[in-house]
Formats: sequence, C-alpha cells, structure tokens
Amino acid sequence: MKIFSELVAAFLMVLTFGIMFQAPKKSLLLLGLTGIVSWSGFFISKNLVNNVIISSFIASCLVGLCGEIFARIQRLPVTVFVIAGIIPLVPGIAAYDTMLYMIKGEYLEGIQTGIDTILIAGAIALAIAIIGAMAKSYKEWKYRRKAKKLAVK
Repeated sequence: MKIFSELVAAFLMVLTFGIMFQAPKKSLLLLGLTGIVSWSGFFISKNLVNNVIISSFIASCLVGLCGEIFARIQRLPVTVFVIAGIIPLVPGIAAYDTMLYMIKGEYLEGIQTGIDTILIAGAIALAIAIIGAMAKSYKEWKYRRKAKKLAVK
C-alpha cells in the first residue's frame, strides 16, 4: 500500500510542478504519468540494486525515454516532460542534510552526504544527456536512411 501512495504522490507532485510552470494543458496527464514512471523506476531499481545513485540513473533514463516518446505524441519539446519528470528524483533532502551537517560541525557526515548528493545529481544529468543523444542519433539515422531510399529510386 505504501508504494501506491508514493506513486500517487509522485503523480501529484509532477502534475503540480507542470501546472505551476504553465506546461501546456494537453500535456498534464502525461506529465503525471512521467512522475509515476520516474518513481516506480527508482523504487524497483533501488530494491534490486540497493544503490541510490544507480537507481537515480536508471529512473532518469526512464524519464528521458518517456520524455522523448511523450514529446512526439504531444508534439511538444522534450524538456516539458523531462524537467517535470525528474522532480521526484532530485536529492533535495540530501542537499539539506549536507548543509545541516556542516552547520552543526559534523564535517565527515557533511562531506559524505555532499558527495552522495553530487553523485545523484550527476547520475540524473548523465542519464538525461545519454537518452537525449541517443534520440538525436536515432533521428539522424532515420533521416539518412530515408534519404538513401529516395536517392535509390
């Protein structure tokens, strides 16, 4: 039952983010679905791998894929879906804890939490960049293939 409430929360979080930042109304349902995919990917991979950094990477790859697919369905920019979709994955609490440890003078814990926060953020960014590059390569390959077919005829 806990996972169901977390998925509903992810849906509502991403939907609210989309509304606040004036995403097109036709994209709101798919934005919420991106949030569900994001959090379920994180949840499943965290239980399988038991590593937050790798789980964030896998979930961000899923967000990137959803963004590419949904952007083509809705004929909208990919960033509409990707930016909103990564919101559940952003390590805000870890960043807060890093600052809190530093203020308290617990420097070792602060450094460890800070490194983890940076690695999670880097994993998210790397996953989005990889999926974006793969989508661009696929579009170029498809275009070249189509051009070759036209040239042969």
